[in-house]
Amino acid sequence: MTAELSGEKYPTLSVVIPLIRGLQHILRNLKTETDVNMLMDTVSRRLGILEKNKIVAKATFLDPRFKKTAFGLLENASNAQKWVSEELTMMISTNTEMENKINTTESTTALTLNSTNNTTESLWEHFDNKAAQVKTTSSPNITSTLIIRQYLEMTLLDRKKTPLEFWKQYKNTFPDLYNMQLKYLCIPATSVPSERVFSKTGLITNDRRNRLSPKNLDFIIFLNSNLNLF
Repeated sequence: MTAELSGEKYPTLSVVIPLIRGLQHILRNLKTETDVNMLMDTVSRRLGILEKNKIVAKATFLDPRFKKTAFGLLENASNAQKWVSEELTMMISTNTEMENKINTTESTTALTLNSTNNTTESLWEHFDNKAAQVKTTSSPNITSTLIIRQYLEMTLLDRKKTPLEFWKQYKNTFPDLYNMQLKYLCIPATSVPSERVFSKTGLITNDRRNRLSPKNLDFIIFLNSNLNLF
């Protein structure tokens, strides 16, 4: 479990909840002289609350391998969906406001350029205003609900496949969800990856290299940590 959560080449935060539920399942079926109930209580008390953590819950929900299925309690799964929906609604609302500002600017520019056709343009002004209102009547909340429903109706991704490939494939289908998963699936579940970087720093900076400037040291550490990408 520790090794699974300490990886660097795949999302780890989203696997916390399903792994905890897997551990609890094993403990329930464990036949030993050890006080299993005590272990179960400890796991539930210290790790069970992670389902109620917004960041962990959102990461799990946005992982196409898990979505709502990985949660142990239906209430926690529903809360995760609600939190994602709320953030998605805000994103859509912000994007809509920006698009409206751009459209308003373009309309103003177009009217200025076509000032010689004032009579014709004025005849279409009423329709154009109504058309603009129709475009903005779709509530961001309704839109986010439809997007999430479409996402949930898709078949779960195979557990052994990477969610990053899924989001790369459906980037244009779910552009806002794609941007949201970039925010959450990159979060490491443990501090092990950063500890590895510090260890590499200690190896790079020694008595023979103590004159390295902080800037050059940053470059070397970055290249060393991402060597497999080049």
